[in-house]
Amino acid sequence: MGGLFQIDWRIFMAGVEAWIQGRNPYGVLSPEFSAGAFAYPPTALPWLALFLLLGPLGYYVWTGLELGLWWWLIRRENRWQIMLLFWSPMALHLVEGQSSLAPTLVLWAATRAQRRGWLWGLAIAWAMTKPQVALVPMLWLLWHDRAAEGRWKLWGGIALGTLLLALPATLMSPGIWGLWLDGLAAYRGRILQMAAWQGPSALLLALAAYLWYRHYNQGWQWWLAAAMFPQTSFYGIVPALPALHIRPKSNWALAGIGLAAVLQVGVSEATLPWLLAAHVLVLWVLVGGPTARSAQAGGQASAPA
Repeated sequence: MGGLFQIDWRIFMAGVEAWIQGRNPYGVLSPEFSAGAFAYPPTALPWLALFLLLGPLGYYVWTGLELGLWWWLIRRENRWQIMLLFWSPMALHLVEGQSSLAPTLVLWAATRAQRRGWLWGLAIAWAMTKPQVALVPMLWLLWHDRAAEGRWKLWGGIALGTLLLALPATLMSPGIWGLWLDGLAAYRGRILQMAAWQGPSALLLALAAYLWYRHYNQGWQWWLAAAMFPQTSFYGIVPALPALHIRPKSNWALAGIGLAAVLQVGVSEATLPWLLAAHVLVLWVLVGGPTARSAQAGGQASAPA
């Protein structure tokens, strides 16, 4: 993985540096990073700029924050989930300096909160700077809270947070939203991006959905966030993390980690959808395969939010 180390993090920093210098963050960033390398919405630029100030330490601070928040969420009821440090989607995510884990964790924490007001709305707005990760869990949460007494505070926080994140880039570069849309087209032309449901692999994905329903049937918002969106690599399965309750000393979890380690074939139009669907199927193995429901019934696993 030497050539992959910090590859995405370096793209993030190159994009935000170009923005600060008044250049197009969605254009050519360097001989290494062509147009479309950076594809995050303009709302991501302000918070990424904070890490640019840290220089080479930025990646390590970011990764430490992700791991710290993850442990804080699982430390009491799901501490065996730390085994998933060796799960290949998680390992690749951390090595590349990807950003899917942090918004997943923020939304997981919001889901577990007893009350969700302005502050949680601001946090969710931040998570939406990675929209393909946050969209389904956010909509799921808003639907769950549709009759809650303070739901308008949550909605207001999301709107306010989105506005605050959008202002810096918009004021500095009024045309940046058009540049972003153009950059998305360049991004799709630059890198292969496909979904698990594209082509015959949809059959394997359907099997994964059936087994998840038959033996586990919870955490669907996280399963869908991992399974439904086009991805460039299998690190896109990380948003399923909140649905994965790992039983103590689980041989099924070990088997799932082993299977995921094997599923690292070369990526092409023929293989990528199958690879993604296979990793979604492995989620069922991680939570106990055919024994998952019996474990819940026996009180050995608490249901993740």
